[in-house]
Amino acid sequence: MNKKDISQISNWLSESIKGSFNIERASSDASFRTYYRVTHNKGTDIVMYAPPDKESLTDVIKINSKLESANITVPKIKKVNEDMGLILMSDLGKKVYLNNLNDETVFCLYTDAIDVIHNMQDNITTSDLSYFDIQEQKNENNLFIDWYLKHHIGYDDEELNNMGIEKVLTNLLVKIDEIPKKFIHRDYHSRNLMLLEKGNPGVLDYQDAMIGPITYDLVSLLKDCYIKWDNELIKKMSKTFFQRACQDSSFDVFSYWFDITGLQRHLKAIGIFSRLNYRDNKPGYMNDIPRTLNYVRETVGKYDELKEIKLILDKLRLE
Repeated sequence: MNKKDISQISNWLSESIKGSFNIERASSDASFRTYYRVTHNKGTDIVMYAPPDKESLTDVIKINSKLESANITVPKIKKVNEDMGLILMSDLGKKVYLNNLNDETVFCLYTDAIDVIHNMQDNITTSDLSYFDIQEQKNENNLFIDWYLKHHIGYDDEELNNMGIEKVLTNLLVKIDEIPKKFIHRDYHSRNLMLLEKGNPGVLDYQDAMIGPITYDLVSLLKDCYIKWDNELIKKMSKTFFQRACQDSSFDVFSYWFDITGLQRHLKAIGIFSRLNYRDNKPGYMNDIPRTLNYVRETVGKYDELKEIKLILDKLRLE
């Protein structure tokens, strides 16, 4: 936002905040949204700015209400101006999970986060949500193909068609579509969770929620693109989730669901990180590609069912 936009925010806030206040940049994310922290005589709030021509506030408001009704800690929406793309909301603080995770805290913090996944899946109505179906997942696969393989690595359509990558990835999506489905946040990881003394964790960036695989948010959390944990911890935490959420299958089947859901998500993330670099001039996300690629390589090497994908990925000049 430019100075004119900041001035517009100030004028908008002055209608509801009495006395002086200060506005400073709080953060931006992997979308077009920007967040500002407003300090005033009663504390702090957050203003979210979503350019109206790029982002809608409708889903933010709708999913916020759903999460709040399930007693999940989300920012309290205080004021909205959809024409300006502005929401004034309560401030959940500065303690991002990512900056507070270590070998001593991870089990406790992830237990809290997994409890929230159960809560979301058990207590949120989904009748008005869209399905994270094969077409939606295919659109995400195309981010990997278009922005990473073509734009970043330099492959052309003919080379990729000859390898048959689109076909084998579509076969993967058919398998994912067979997984039982419930509410999914769709971006449930350490940068979108806030460490709180009460009601931990605070949950952010939920506007893309859909109905999808029960393993989706769990793998987003445990196989995080921004931080890596050893496989024993991942197995232990995923087993605690399985024992509570999945009575109708074996843990081996559940682990396969977990891994293939992660594979689809990680390929998408690599595509998004590349797009953020080349389209949006946010090069820092490129540093997260090697970690995310390692998840991909590990998963395709683990199952015979993923052998075709592994053979193609082994041929590609991934970097």
